[in-house]
Amino acid sequence: MPISRARHGYVALTLVMLAVSACGWSPPAPAPTSTAAECGPGPTEQAVESEYALLPAGAWRETARGSAADCRLQWVVVSSGDQPDSPQQVLFFDDGAPVGSPTMDPRPYITVTAQGERDAVVQYQWRQGGDEPCCPTGIGTARVTLEDGRLTVLDPIPNE
Repeated sequence: MPISRARHGYVALTLVMLAVSACGWSPPAPAPTSTAAECGPGPTEQAVESEYALLPAGAWRETARGSAADCRLQWVVVSSGDQPDSPQQVLFFDDGAPVGSPTMDPRPYITVTAQGERDAVVQYQWRQGGDEPCCPTGIGTARVTLEDGRLTVLDPIPNE
């Protein structure tokens, strides 16, 4: 008996959903709520490297950087390895001056997205159960902003 078009589409969609869930797919960080302004190069290499002294010993290197739309809140994501689950840390800056990180300890799978004019969202991911290193399924976010020249975390940091 032939499969109807509607049923065939349902079966195909079900197979895609199973494949995606089996590999530990995780959603991307929230989309920015503002257009990114041209903010220039951001913190200097020396400013970023000086923050490495506050991190655990390791071969830290920059993997991503960005800024909020107003260009004042800036960030650099650094990693101490080449594996997907290598420790990472996000370093925040106020117009090039370091203001800290939302967490004391590095974690893997960190991404940061501009949110609004002055804020950013830090997305944390972690492995659960039998997740492969490539495909963490645990996910949570925390918003950050600058207040009086200090980094302020507006939401609880997700636990693993």
